[in-house]
Amino acid sequence: MKNKLAAEDNSSNTKANPDGLAVLKKADSGSTDDSYIMNGLTLAYIGDAVFELMVRQHMLSTGSRQADKLHKHTIALVNAGSQSAMIMHIMEMLTERELSVYKRGRNSSTVTSAKHQSVNDYRRATGLEALFGYLYLNKEYERLKELFGECMNAVS
Repeated sequence: MKNKLAAEDNSSNTKANPDGLAVLKKADSGSTDDSYIMNGLTLAYIGDAVFELMVRQHMLSTGSRQADKLHKHTIALVNAGSQSAMIMHIMEMLTERELSVYKRGRNSSTVTSAKHQSVNDYRRATGLEALFGYLYLNKEYERLKELFGECMNAVS
């Protein structure tokens, strides 16, 4: 029985996907019909995880392998100030629907407040995360990769 389970585990292993979405695609759970009507903060909740995972994958692709350096570079990219600059950079690329999702996330009322960033940066970052959550839930992986690439260009 152990050998059969081990074989199944090995058969599900795949090479790392260079687009940074391998883990996300594998974890994809199904229907997304209602993602457009989801609360902006709910979209930002999943978008935060998607964005951070993509940043971590991106950091690994740079060749750095020291955990402390990876962490410091990741933190620099996932903070509200950086995310605010990123969304400002890609704003003109957004479709009408994407802009609507972004604005819904940006305008959502939050219980938490920005600690080391301006309120505007924090709201724009929440909007970006909502957009990433929306794209992920709708399985728009190519668009997600395209916008993520532009986000990285904004801060490089």
